[in-house]
Amino acid sequence: MGRGPPLTDIERGRILELHEAGFRLRKIARKVERSVGAVQWVIYVPPTQCKKPGPATSLSDRKLRLLVRTASKGQLSAKQLKLELKLSTSVRTIQRVLAGVDWLVYTKMDNTLPLSAEDKRAREEWAWEMLMNKDPVWSWDCIIFSDEKKWNLDGPDGFQTYWRDLRRPPSQTKRRQAGDGSVMVWAGISAAGKTKLAVLHGKQNSDDYVYTLSEFLLPFAHLHYGTDFTF
Repeated sequence: MGRGPPLTDIERGRILELHEAGFRLRKIARKVERSVGAVQWVIYVPPTQCKKPGPATSLSDRKLRLLVRTASKGQLSAKQLKLELKLSTSVRTIQRVLAGVDWLVYTKMDNTLPLSAEDKRAREEWAWEMLMNKDPVWSWDCIIFSDEKKWNLDGPDGFQTYWRDLRRPPSQTKRRQAGDGSVMVWAGISAAGKTKLAVLHGKQNSDDYVYTLSEFLLPFAHLHYGTDFTF
């Protein structure tokens, strides 16, 4: 039987990480689609015997393990990892290495509330109650929903992505209430349409909120519902 192609740095890194995570040799071999002998060669043969012909690799086994271990904390991007760990390899190579790790996924950071099981159950019960409501006086058509959104141009805006370790709970976005370089908008929607978009200026207090409702919500509500609406 002929010999397969030589192991790449990415494959070697995956094999070592899977071994550190406690996977058996045969399971590692199936995951990386290599022979058990090739897996044993990476794990058990001393580094001096693993040297391949040609120029030295850009990432050593030690740096590969350090890279994956640091990335799994979910705090740094590939560019930041390169600077933090003082790696000589390119950002693109770092991204390829991390993309080859089974338990690392590059994903958007969770931007939802950390709801408990009790919170979720209460919300589901409320939703079923609303769906089964047969009261002729009450109707979804008469409800106006509103929300606001703030974009921080110089900080967290809720759209962060990160390398998530699937063995750990997902991370939550960091929020802040005020800061320079930000813009906030408000709007409302209902079955009749949508309100005008309100651009909010500065910090918002109760008086500012009353002004926003009086200038943007009430004209829309009175035009479509008169006084028969729920907000």
